[in-house]
Amino acid sequence: MRHVGALLVSVFCAGVPVFAQDAANLPLVGVLRINTPDTVEPMATQFRDALAALEQVDGRNIRIQYRLAEGHAERLPELAQALVADNPSVIVALGDPATRAAQQATHSIPIVAMTDDLVASGLISSLARPGGNTTGISILATELDAKKLEILKQMVPAGRRFGLLSDPANTVPARLRAIADRARVLGVELQTVDVHGPADIVPAFTSFRAGGAEAIDILASPLLFGLREELGRLSLSYRLPAICQFRQAVEAGCLAAYGIKLSEAYAMVAALTDKMLKGTPPGDTPAQQPTRLELVINQRAARAIGVDVPPAILDGADEVIERGAAIFPPVWCS
Repeated sequence: MRHVGALLVSVFCAGVPVFAQDAANLPLVGVLRINTPDTVEPMATQFRDALAALEQVDGRNIRIQYRLAEGHAERLPELAQALVADNPSVIVALGDPATRAAQQATHSIPIVAMTDDLVASGLISSLARPGGNTTGISILATELDAKKLEILKQMVPAGRRFGLLSDPANTVPARLRAIADRARVLGVELQTVDVHGPADIVPAFTSFRAGGAEAIDILASPLLFGLREELGRLSLSYRLPAICQFRQAVEAGCLAAYGIKLSEAYAMVAALTDKMLKGTPPGDTPAQQPTRLELVINQRAARAIGVDVPPAILDGADEVIERGAAIFPPVWCS
């Protein structure tokens, strides 16, 4: 038995380099993100599962690798160049900075991007005919900003000064102008604070407190989404009701979220990635927009910061979180 066991171990170990070599030859899907390794969820699992549903299975007929900028957008160009050097079949880029970095690194490798507004950001020519080597998903952030501000005003009706937390690398000027126009209609003065990296988050809340902000609108961006746990904690600590764009931020402590369902968006990204893997030209592949929106309210956070959410908002919500939040465990990706 001892010899049989040794033989099995020997055979297995001898086979490992073969398996590793086979895996190295699989088509590479490189994912370029600003996030840290412990904030790649829920994207990592949802994207992998959506690809698997299309018979693109990580480790079997494709390999997925993440290149993460650890919250520092300035690292993305170098990461994109290193990824291109590995000759990926497709690059999946999340956010404007990651997409621009990928576009600067290659004009031939297909890029599937997910950003606030691909056309307004100048990343593609049009939704119907993107042109170049990029297609992807626009998440309707600009269109949803006005509605988010309205919901925040309904939840804090006496508020006259709202904070606006913005990632300037991911927010085009037209978007800020549209928000400012809506704020004037609502009779709200805005205090805009820019965040360039994780170190800016605490000073941002200190600035909101000093400036008299009564609530905060957190604009959608991969950087801020990756920092959702800290944003949720600070919102509760400073007793500043915050509205975000994705339900995962509500689960982390924000008062409300109104926006697309990320699971749908990642499924759309996976479908476009599948097309690129099969040789469809990205420039001729129409970019898409999600169709399902959801309003999620965190009653636990509302009670903690002393906000009475109007019954009309609660009745219109797709989900009301009454108790604790489901926190995604850290997942380390290569």
